Amino acid sequence: MTRTWWNTGALLLWLYASVVAAQSAPNWTRQIPQNFPLRRAGHAMAYDSAHGQAVLFGGSSPVLLNDTWVWDGSNWEQKSPQTSPPVRYFHAMAYDAAHGQVVLFGGTGPTPAGVDFGTEALNDTWVWDGSNWTQESPQTSPSVRYSPAMAYDAAHGQVVLFGGAALNPDGTMKELNDTWVWDGSNWTEKSPQTSPPVRDAHAMAFDSAHGQVVLFGGEGASFALLNDTWVWDGANWIQKSPQISPSARSGHAMAYDSAHGQVLLFGGVDDGQDINDTWVWDGSNWTQESPQTNPPARDSHAMAYDSAHDQTVLFGGENSFSLLGDTWTWEGGAPPPVAPSIGSVVSASSYGGFPAVSPASFVEIYGSNLAFDTRGWTKADFTGNQAPTSLDGVQVSIAGQKAFVNYIVANPGQVNVQLPSNIPTGTQQIVVMNKNGTSSPFNVTVNATEPGLLAPASFKVGGKQYVVAFHSDNVTYVLPSGAIAGIPSRPAKPGETIVMYGNGFGPVTPNIPAGELVQGDNQLVAALEILFGGTPGQLAYYGLSPGLVGVYQFDVVVPAIPNNDLVPLSFKLGGVAGTQILYTAVHQ
Repeated sequence: MTRTWWNTGALLLWLYASVVAAQSAPNWTRQIPQNFPLRRAGHAMAYDSAHGQAVLFGGSSPVLLNDTWVWDGSNWEQKSPQTSPPVRYFHAMAYDAAHGQVVLFGGTGPTPAGVDFGTEALNDTWVWDGSNWTQESPQTSPSVRYSPAMAYDAAHGQVVLFGGAALNPDGTMKELNDTWVWDGSNWTEKSPQTSPPVRDAHAMAFDSAHGQVVLFGGEGASFALLNDTWVWDGANWIQKSPQISPSARSGHAMAYDSAHGQVLLFGGVDDGQDINDTWVWDGSNWTQESPQTNPPARDSHAMAYDSAHDQTVLFGGENSFSLLGDTWTWEGGAPPPVAPSIGSVVSASSYGGFPAVSPASFVEIYGSNLAFDTRGWTKADFTGNQAPTSLDGVQVSIAGQKAFVNYIVANPGQVNVQLPSNIPTGTQQIVVMNKNGTSSPFNVTVNATEPGLLAPASFKVGGKQYVVAFHSDNVTYVLPSGAIAGIPSRPAKPGETIVMYGNGFGPVTPNIPAGELVQGDNQLVAALEILFGGTPGQLAYYGLSPGLVGVYQFDVVVPAIPNNDLVPLSFKLGGVAGTQILYTAVHQ
């Protein structure tokens, strides 16, 4: 018998390494960009996903503005479009992902006499394509208004606008509570069964995690401040009843933090006082954050979530009528725990990669959020001769029994394990567990055996898949000479003993349970034949490989057959032929 010690990582072709970066706690950070817009209030912002930058337009400084700025994650840059919307403030903006453009609507412009801080409400619609503004000409539009709120409803592919205010002919204020949607070319008024009460200076954001637009607060009839929470499902408004809510306010800002799956709310004015509290919405409740640093209290500011840099950017506003021009970013800290999810399970891919598995065989589990780092097991992970059932907190269970964790990959998600020896056959459930939770069960078919010989894709030569086999020096591969660059190889000779490896060939005698480092010789319980072009080779050894865990070793004497670089190589286990189509090379 040829005794072979093989580096386990090399044999299984599964050894890699990586590091997971630490995450900081949620906090606001003051940014000091080289360039920045004038201080202002009543401006609007939206994140332009097509160009990877937040877009800011207009506002009052105190003269009305119509400048366009973009934020790239560290600096502001003023753009010079050929055409721009007229000066305005208290307008609304949202990014229309279906059409790849920022949409701007309404606001307040100068009075007909040209005096700034006028009360001339607008209802024009403009779109920004990354370099220029274009005025749209919809057949229908919402009425003139200022301080409405807009958000892109990704679940229904349209921009949603709600409420705002305008002046009646007698100079009194008229708050609104109508709902409109923009489809890229036209506005359509919706007729929901229920709607929030009239308001302006409220805020909206689309909650991607729950597929709905969220609306909070604003100033209602008779100047009453509101703290109600509503969601839009594409057809109707539904009032939520959170246990905790931010105080009643107007002039606040909201943005959806996609990295953490929650809506962020900051600031506003409450009973005449500007505030600087930070809140997050998780789909059912509001939670107040306690960052170490906070932007100064303000209202009439603007925020947008910069998905390219996983942070919310805030600019400007006013505090007790003092205009602000500071830039802040909110980073939500470590993303919330996400439980592992299994997408597929196959037997070891280098040994055939079959959809079914077998007791004591190695399998590969693919999915998302399976592990947090990347490595294979080492001697330090073993307890005596026993392989680990947990690797950096990652565990796998099948049919209620723990598997032996051989290798984990953070991204893309992968976990390789050796299954327990005594799991029942038939359809069984497999789950992955880590510190973030337990995956949903994944059904896998367990057969008594699911045999495969080591034959990775790297051993495919000229479109033909060769088996991995070694000469007695344990260095030279059995292949046509020079078949794979950088690998020493030559064909086998009749009468020479060569070594192959396998997975899923079933129990051995004396019994060696899964997860145990093999200490001595053993033999397959089932009968085994290895055939060279139909001629069986003599088996000098066929059992689990001494010094390894769960890997089968076959020492085969090459039969006397004609010279051929493409000898079909097959096997039968218990009289049943294997399904792999393999080749080897034999020369005198």
